Amino acid sequence: MRYVELENHIQSVLNGGEEFAPLYIVAGEDDYLKELVLKQFFGALDRDYADFNFSKLASDTSVDDLKDALDTYPMFDSVRVVAYEADEKTSEELRAFVEEYVKSPSPTSVLIVSVDGDANKVFKQKKATLVDCSRLEDEELVFEINKILAVEPSVPISRDACEELIRRTQGSMARIVSETNKLKAYATNTITVADIEEMVVPDIDYQIFELSNALAEKDGDKALEITNLFFANGVRGVTILNLVYDKYRKMLHAELNKDKTNDELGKMLGMKGGAVYYLRKTSSKYSQVRLKKCVDYLHSLQCDVLSGKRLEASALQEAVLQLLII
Repeated sequence: MRYVELENHIQSVLNGGEEFAPLYIVAGEDDYLKELVLKQFFGALDRDYADFNFSKLASDTSVDDLKDALDTYPMFDSVRVVAYEADEKTSEELRAFVEEYVKSPSPTSVLIVSVDGDANKVFKQKKATLVDCSRLEDEELVFEINKILAVEPSVPISRDACEELIRRTQGSMARIVSETNKLKAYATNTITVADIEEMVVPDIDYQIFELSNALAEKDGDKALEITNLFFANGVRGVTILNLVYDKYRKMLHAELNKDKTNDELGKMLGMKGGAVYYLRKTSSKYSQVRLKKCVDYLHSLQCDVLSGKRLEASALQEAVLQLLII
């Protein structure tokens, strides 16, 4: 199930319509959502005894400690939640224990295993319920943003401002939460696009995305405006050129690997799934042939700058003009 479906699932369990699964595997690149998953399970426990009935175990936990936590009977509640964070430190012995445990689980314990990357490569367990914490879709993010801003003191936000916030944060829930807290303190009425532009500083990845998008749409004025903004902020020409080359190289990979999911492509390229989402939005505006020409051109220009054959500023300006006509 997707993260946005989890709240309804837990509520259905509390109302008697469903039962908790013995094992939930929480996977995806949004660490903030993973933490919210644990908070939702914690919130499902009896408030007075939740601290006694919730255990969070580190990756180097021993099999005996995990077994003891799962075998411990809940205190004045019907269920106990055991959360375990799996990573490269997770032993094969512990993986084997989890896979065997689910065949005959404790009727009063719920095991939650948080993993990085592909869940199936960590625990090949068909009885597990997968909770997908990949980047939320734009409409889901709009819903979450409005939900956050509805908490007192509530502040409304326009749809355009919501979309601009999503773009500037690359859909990262952790950053969205941080920025909405600032926006609440800043805005007196409805949060507008102007408020987002004033308060939410786009990181350089977003600016490179905007530049790549302008080039894809052959919007020369916008591309030169962004380039000049880089220079005004003191960013070196060679830095921008390197980032643009890296962006086009990754866009080419995105078009060559359309069969891969955002998480799979992100792992291959060393990117977060949210960034891959935006990468694909831009790469889809190019053909593979055009992207290959852009990558070859940028690589050649990059080598000239790094070897001292070309000046940084003039090379970048030439790159913008050349990419507009390729």
